[in-house]
Amino acid sequence: MHLVILLAALQGVAEFLPISSSGHLRLLAAIFGIEETQTLFDVLLHIGTLIAVVYVYRELIGRIVRASLGALARPLALAESYRKNEDFRVFALVCLGTVPTGLIAFLLGPSFERWANAVAFVGVALLVNALILLVLGARLRRRRPDEGLGLGELGWKHALLIGTAQGFAVIRGISRSGSTITAGVLANVRQDAAAAFSFLLSIPAILGALVLSLKDYRGSTSEILVPGIIGAVVAAVVGVLALRLLLKLLERGRLGIFAAWCAVVGASALVWDLAR
Repeated sequence: MHLVILLAALQGVAEFLPISSSGHLRLLAAIFGIEETQTLFDVLLHIGTLIAVVYVYRELIGRIVRASLGALARPLALAESYRKNEDFRVFALVCLGTVPTGLIAFLLGPSFERWANAVAFVGVALLVNALILLVLGARLRRRRPDEGLGLGELGWKHALLIGTAQGFAVIRGISRSGSTITAGVLANVRQDAAAAFSFLLSIPAILGALVLSLKDYRGSTSEILVPGIIGAVVAAVVGVLALRLLLKLLERGRLGIFAAWCAVVGASALVWDLAR
């Protein structure tokens, strides 16, 4: 049970801080000698971080749900709702951004999953993630926190770009939050808006992963369910704290420590894999 709590706390921290939860979970599992990935357990931990997203962005999500229900009740006026209602437009863009995420996961996910247990592969991916964070940090230092487009000003190109970035985060070691926020910021989206859209976009991605994992899971669900629920609760609590910390650091543009962390962990993983 101690390992479950440790993995859940790591999930809660690493899902929001841009250091790749999946990569760190794999390395921690390797340290404890777990060679097979526990896909269903991993997804249940992601459900915990999904709860954290819903809690932190509850007011925004509530507005989007109300606006979307109202717009969908008038299907002949959807185009008008998209033009005039910012909250419904965000909902539509989240749906659009989910398309490239799903396509990349479907086409490339099986290949990446075959390499998922390779510690060296995760190490290289973490080094790439460090470079992504360096690019993000350099961009943030060159502009004001209020510079760029707000959430309601995003368009279909932003949705497709950020959704594509999320798709490649299927690679263990590439941070979903880091890659999507970087894509948004490079496309001139304000950092708080890029973060909000990134985490809204995570909701259908996590739900889709849960459905696929439950469909394909062949083990004993009962053996994973209780630890998974406990882990989800821990991940949710830790996730709320980590997400709030990320938003504060993002506003101040202080993300260099995460790039350094990923570089050190990635290099250490490569050395450890070569030495064992």
